[in-house]
Amino acid sequence: MKHRHTVRMACVLLSTAALAQAQSWPEKPIRLVVGFPPGGSGDFIAHNMGEEMHRLLGQQIIIDNRPGAGSNIASEIVARANPDGHTILLGGSFSHAVNPTLYKKLPFDPEKDFSPVGKVANFTTIIAIYPKLPVNSLKELIARAKAEPGKLSYGTPGAGTPSHLAGVMLNIVAGINLVHVPFKGGAPSLVATLAGEVPVIIATPPVALPQIRTGRLRALSLTTRKNSPIIPGVPGTEEAGLPGYDVGGWWGLWAPARTPPAVVNRLFYTTLKVFGNAQIRERLAREGLEIETSPSPQDFAAFIRKEIPFWAKVVRESGATAD
Repeated sequence: MKHRHTVRMACVLLSTAALAQAQSWPEKPIRLVVGFPPGGSGDFIAHNMGEEMHRLLGQQIIIDNRPGAGSNIASEIVARANPDGHTILLGGSFSHAVNPTLYKKLPFDPEKDFSPVGKVANFTTIIAIYPKLPVNSLKELIARAKAEPGKLSYGTPGAGTPSHLAGVMLNIVAGINLVHVPFKGGAPSLVATLAGEVPVIIATPPVALPQIRTGRLRALSLTTRKNSPIIPGVPGTEEAGLPGYDVGGWWGLWAPARTPPAVVNRLFYTTLKVFGNAQIRERLAREGLEIETSPSPQDFAAFIRKEIPFWAKVVRESGATAD
């Protein structure tokens, strides 16, 4: 009986300590780690989140850009961080659903080493070209690629990103051979396309849209089947003439494993407030990012579990590898 009483007391003390920790969180600046350099969609989301989280929590949000290895460097930093809610990851379908299959050996376990907080946004990617390439539609790009196999290349933010998989699946569905040129982020791939070095780019909307609007890039198609009300003027693949092609992606937030559930919940409710802000929603929509938050951290964990086999199938079908 005494042993049971001791265990019960220990549990009460632990839960009281966890509650106290959650109530005092955040006690210092929060480090928001992003696996891509400045100038891409991850960096755009992180800065908008950071500003609003700072306002809501009264602590500085430090955006820590750690590009490379398809976001694995950033993911490992957070997986190894102190689980107190002061180091968090902005990752997505690439970091937690694609990479487990794309990379033979990951330096972390995408499920066991993290506490999922919540999904924050969906996105499509855009197929666009250097305007001097004499192509005006997705059908024309496919025809040119068939006429000149292996001669056209496309730039992406790196191996394993939704842009990369979108390119691989485009090759498979259209029966063409565009050559992949990976960069360490969306901004460097954009520089190469604007210079005419890589004629095709598959980019996230925050990277591509400003250049499309000024005529420095020519948009051919989204990589998702349906047209998007927040990206007017760029057809979905169905309208562009390739309805069997449909590849999108999503962004989410994670804390290290063993972060107290009460802290995870506070983080979750903070992100709900952030993305419930009308100005933030409008800013993201303008950049072609559709806000979609999870009902709870548990729902997000269940969503990821379903996404892992889906993306594993896409990666296996594509034959893509990053090792």
